[in-house]
Amino acid sequence: MLKPREGALPRPLIEVVDLVKDYPVGDSGTLPVLHRLNFTIDAGEFVAIMGPSGSGKSTLMNILGCLDIPSSGRYVLNGTDTARLETDELADLRNRTIGFVFQGFNLLPRKTVEDNVALPLLYAGVGREERLARALKLLEQVGLGQRARHRPTQLSGGQQQRVAIARALANTPPLILADEPTGNLDTHTSEEIMALFERLNRNEGLTIILVTHESDVARHAQRLIHVVDGHIAEDGPVETILGGSHR
Repeated sequence: MLKPREGALPRPLIEVVDLVKDYPVGDSGTLPVLHRLNFTIDAGEFVAIMGPSGSGKSTLMNILGCLDIPSSGRYVLNGTDTARLETDELADLRNRTIGFVFQGFNLLPRKTVEDNVALPLLYAGVGREERLARALKLLEQVGLGQRARHRPTQLSGGQQQRVAIARALANTPPLILADEPTGNLDTHTSEEIMALFERLNRNEGLTIILVTHESDVARHAQRLIHVVDGHIAEDGPVETILGGSHR
């Protein structure tokens, strides 16, 4: 790998250039969803992508997560232009670079908490002893080391989301994408989960991108990208756009 020349600025973790997403409608028409978006996200940022239902924020999240591809424009992730990748290469980049956290937790109910966290390591070919040791360490990091042998159904919603966050960290990705991660949680538990994201960003240097429609959740981030009707309406510090800050 080439080292950057002395004095060169590091590349952003994410570069989005003139990104467009359309979906086919009928025999010849298309439905425009995202309209020539441009932004960069540096390593170590905590960014909230906020917008109302139908704004295009979930479509944008799918593209950032390499789960979908743009109709035109460029999405460069960690120095790799995703448009140049075959399907298997895109999946490999996604698995190495991104940890996902979803609203519905997506845990396997018949597996133990420990096995759920270790699952990405199984797919990565890590041996059982090593992956379980890593899973336990991650569970301790999110405050659930004592629940390793429990099953997800024996945990509260907030605890299940902590397990999902530990699983997202299993392959030590530089980027966490969280899609409405507090949507199924009460206010108090939501605050605890967002505080955990803040600690991971601050102490571990993880880049976190959070998709939400709630301003109270977005306030935990440092930066807000506000998407309206497929356009970026605002992009700047959270406290400037929303006022106040949890930081």
